[in-house]
Amino acid sequence: MTPNGNQQAVLLGDPSKPGPYIVMVRWLPGHMSRPHSHPNDRFIQVLSGTWWMGSGPRFDPENTVPVPAGTFVTHFGRQVHYDGAKAEPTTLLIMGEGPGTSTPAGAPR
Repeated sequence: MTPNGNQQAVLLGDPSKPGPYIVMVRWLPGHMSRPHSHPNDRFIQVLSGTWWMGSGPRFDPENTVPVPAGTFVTHFGRQVHYDGAKAEPTTLLIMGEGPGTSTPAGAPR
């Protein structure tokens, strides 16, 4: 389990190193990440549950957007966002080009 309240399994590659990677993430109910960005684009398929997304540096979980199972989302590199699960577990398949590091909003890039 990560500090953000999710479980992760690396299916391909190593997200901390250059190159392609695929990660399965399971968000547990009631957990959300804080505003952050990633250096590269990420391609995300919602496999189950409802994923909740917000954008911008101000953390406001009450005004997140529901993203249901079956939805495909692109998170563009360097765009600040936050996300997680509210009432039910949510499983995502995330594909990207490493390193897939996370930079907190407001931190130098």
